[in-house]
Amino acid sequence: MGVSRGAGPGRPVGPTLEVRPRVGVIEVHPFYGPSSRLVSASDGRASGLISMAAYLVFWAAALVLVKREVDARWPRRPGGDGASDPAIAVVRDRFARGEIDESQFRAMVRVLRDPHGQP
Repeated sequence: MGVSRGAGPGRPVGPTLEVRPRVGVIEVHPFYGPSSRLVSASDGRASGLISMAAYLVFWAAALVLVKREVDARWPRRPGGDGASDPAIAVVRDRFARGEIDESQFRAMVRVLRDPHGQP
């Protein structure tokens, strides 16, 4: 296939597509396109299903590995806002009742959220 340009008698103006006869046909892998061997062979359907299952297993395994890698590199903090931590809930209640001021509240929450326990 090529692109022919130029106007002339009997030729349209602008780019046109030339259609050339197919001289040699390149066979495609039997699982990717129509193939006489795939259609006529008795094991054609089985090999196609096996191939499809292999692709699905490959991509499922690849996605599992990618998820594990992402989780290992960027772990999620459990209870990111401290809603599930009972100690922070107690500090919030004390702040809400007015027993502690804002600077004490922030200092206590900072100490409770620090994974090493250092202020």
